[in-house]
Amino acid sequence: MTIVSCLGIDPMLGVSRLVRAWLRTLMLTLAAVTASTSLAQKSPVGSEPSKPEWQQPSRARAAKASQLFGDLTTRIESHYTDIRSVVVVQNGQLMFEYYRKGVTADTLQDTQSITKSVLALLVGQALKSGQIKRVDQLVAELVPDLARGHPDPRARQLRISHLLTMTAGWPGAQFSQRDLDDNVAWITRRPFVASPGKQFNYDNGAANLLAIALSRAAGKPVSELAREQLFAPLGIKRFSWAKGANGFDFGALGLRLSTRDMARLGELALREGSWGANALVPLDFMRTATSGRNSGGPPLSTPYGYLWWVANSAPDRGVTRKPFMASGHGGQWIWVYPHLNLVVAATSSTSPQSMARGQAITLIRTQILQAARGLAK
Repeated sequence: MTIVSCLGIDPMLGVSRLVRAWLRTLMLTLAAVTASTSLAQKSPVGSEPSKPEWQQPSRARAAKASQLFGDLTTRIESHYTDIRSVVVVQNGQLMFEYYRKGVTADTLQDTQSITKSVLALLVGQALKSGQIKRVDQLVAELVPDLARGHPDPRARQLRISHLLTMTAGWPGAQFSQRDLDDNVAWITRRPFVASPGKQFNYDNGAANLLAIALSRAAGKPVSELAREQLFAPLGIKRFSWAKGANGFDFGALGLRLSTRDMARLGELALREGSWGANALVPLDFMRTATSGRNSGGPPLSTPYGYLWWVANSAPDRGVTRKPFMASGHGGQWIWVYPHLNLVVAATSSTSPQSMARGQAITLIRTQILQAARGLAK
């Protein structure tokens, strides 16, 4: 076969026409490659739009939901101006959805510290696969820098469970320091204020260290683990996960998801780690993660599980499984209410002011919860 025929050019063309045709083919090929490269650089991890397959409610149930949620969209627009999006799923059915102007169902939202709760799910999967031996495995076995670099013997007592429960013993840091967040030396050499397991301190450094430990145990970035083992089975195709200056995916923050896909993760937690016929996260781990392991502390001051927050008390009589939530700075929420088979995902503008106003959680605890109770009757 000649070069001419390989290029798909008619060999009967004259030489000059042949050259022009060859150049045109080459230019088209280069243009296609350039466009493909540009798209790959601009697209987040995964490139296809997410299309959740929620069950369709019956006509009667849809009509009842419309009545109960009533003017909620109007109220959000006028009274809850921090809120950017809301997705309400009950009994596996999409019952209410809201997006502020400029936001759509496919917009990737900055989930802030909801990243921590997703990291917990990945740790549960790593325990199942044996990449992490056990929940009380010493962190120094996965991150030897911890034992070598810290003069305090308590560093060698630090376990995976301490990182999951925010009881590592470091003073805690609630805000990001992007040049240091994935710096192993900085994280591991901080002074201890308590022995591991003794004191709750909400600490971004602990979550970032956990992500580094998980990455080293699995031999790949946390974002790749999420894509392959968690997001793909859930049908989550579009997301991005930020890295630090040292090349590690953050564990404390940095994950961007659509609000619908945030609700998918809430559904997985509601179902105690099962998705269809697949047990994606071990049942025992999921139950432990979403029940109080300690009394917690700021910023939410409610009990804490494995990187998930747990409600102080169940508001409904006879409830055995308390509501639990993933929370991010500024008003990002995955709020799960097992008794009502309810998941609410909400995002807000990210600022200290929106965090202080708490509009999303106020909306969830009042009108959304009231409507969901009405639908459950």
